[in-house]
Amino acid sequence: MMNDQEHKRNNDKKISGGTQLLSGKQIQSVQRAIDILNCFNITNTELTLGQISTRLGLNKGTVHGILNTLHMNGYISQNSSGRYLLGAELFNKASLASDTKRSILIDRSHNYMQNLSDYFQGNCTLFRIDDLYLQLVHSTEPRNSTFVVRRANSDMPLYCSASGKLVLAHLRERPLNVYLKDAPFPAYTGTTRTTIDALQNEFEKIRAEGFSYENGELFEGVAALSVPIYSSKDNHLFATLSLTGMSVTIARRKKEIFPKLAEVARRLQQTIDF
Repeated sequence: MMNDQEHKRNNDKKISGGTQLLSGKQIQSVQRAIDILNCFNITNTELTLGQISTRLGLNKGTVHGILNTLHMNGYISQNSSGRYLLGAELFNKASLASDTKRSILIDRSHNYMQNLSDYFQGNCTLFRIDDLYLQLVHSTEPRNSTFVVRRANSDMPLYCSASGKLVLAHLRERPLNVYLKDAPFPAYTGTTRTTIDALQNEFEKIRAEGFSYENGELFEGVAALSVPIYSSKDNHLFATLSLTGMSVTIARRKKEIFPKLAEVARRLQQTIDF
């Protein structure tokens, strides 16, 4: 039989010689392939061999060999002018990662959201933020109510929806001004805020209070309250969580709704490492 020291040595060998633990060692060719892919961004969608070589400080022969390998596997493509761009396989993997994140969000948020819907008799909706686009991730409705509130969706205008105003309030000055240049916006109801001054005042209130609220701005008789969910990695606005219901109910229970929504948002932020 092995003594304790021999057993420990054998375990150490298994760990160090296997694939169980990640060390600081890098494979140079893999790192260079990643560096090449990272050369592409929103302002550099097409690059020549020379441009990539110069940026990375590598000779063209080395870069060309890696590009060929990436091209053969679909991660890099080449247009008719010989310039390189990201390939379809990379976008397929990105789409898969997005679907995985969505499944995780639904799995970890559903019970919280359903409880909020049942307790406050309203629809609870989770939107993921993609630039100025609200991506509907999940929505729940009260299970014991005959009143059906119009479902929130990704086509809602930002300036008169609770989640949309929350997104706008988090924008930096320049992109916010770009968005507001189209004001005054169309009014959906008599209470829709449409002017720059009215909306800027609303955004200041949202920043101060930590939540967004709209009452009859999009649909008469319907109100909503929305809170932010921040990324656990860099604290940017990652998603919004909102509760929508009859105006009389949401307005009367607003002070009760906000802390409960905020608590769920805090728990989701702690458990989702995005």
